[in-house]
Amino acid sequence: MLLHIRIATLSALLVPALIMLAPALMAAQQTSSETSSIASKSLLLDIVPVDKQVIAVGARGHILMSADCGASWQQMKSPRAVTLNSVFFFDVRNGWIVGHDGIILKTRDGGKQWSVVHEDIEAEQPLFDVIFVSSKKGFAVGAYGALLSTIDGGQSWTGRTLFAEDDFHLYSITQMQGGELIVSGEAGAVYLSVNSGDTWEKIKTPYAGTYFGQLVLANDRLLLFGMRGHIYSSSDLGYSWNKIESGSEHALSAGLELEDDSILLSGDGGVLLASRDRGRTFSLQKVSNRSHKIAMSECLDGGVLAVGENGVERLH
Repeated sequence: MLLHIRIATLSALLVPALIMLAPALMAAQQTSSETSSIASKSLLLDIVPVDKQVIAVGARGHILMSADCGASWQQMKSPRAVTLNSVFFFDVRNGWIVGHDGIILKTRDGGKQWSVVHEDIEAEQPLFDVIFVSSKKGFAVGAYGALLSTIDGGQSWTGRTLFAEDDFHLYSITQMQGGELIVSGEAGAVYLSVNSGDTWEKIKTPYAGTYFGQLVLANDRLLLFGMRGHIYSSSDLGYSWNKIESGSEHALSAGLELEDDSILLSGDGGVLLASRDRGRTFSLQKVSNRSHKIAMSECLDGGVLAVGENGVERLH
């Protein structure tokens, strides 16, 4: 089962296997990535807009940029050939990538050059998501409750386990419009911080299965989505929840709110859901490509790109 490696790594079966492989791969992963003519057709795990371009990251340290909504791609040099799971830009110049071996890469020039600012192979804790709440303060989350933080723009990182008694894999971190932080992961785990990550509280949710992703909508509603097509929404920081029927039992791993206020959710088996009422209801869309869709991004021309096990696909 290849349900992401960001979410491949997110699988309860796959994470331990990949972590066990870390010592054997250590030497190889210390090397920089190699240029590949088929990088845009190989496993990619995240994609985000950066100024007038989009940038995608994935297996073997691949970092790709496109200025024409995926019609052509330029591969950037990565200092490590390790799997890269998530990318985040605070502004058009400053961005970070996280991945296996606790790797954190930083760019100061909009994604053209990347340098290693953190890695910890021995910890055997892949990092799955990263966010910055200011130019100096950021967080990364990952396997076994890993939570890393920085207060110097990502030059140095300190780590701890979010809730030691849980030890859950944490797959997503996002910021509400009021500044609150939400972390979600396996076994229904959702955590809330109302003081910029200084302290956290556990939030109860209706579902005990894994949440692979979350999306903060323009109206500051939170959508959680994950295994077996489960979708829940909250308008009060997770203290109460509404279940939203998806019409599918496929795992959902990516969400995107478009400029026209419609919302897309995608995931396992090529499933694609759409909402045109700000996420209150979703309808199943017909899709021809059955590959897993792990992340999505909207282009300046209104097109939508999805990435997954077969690389990049333009949805519309």
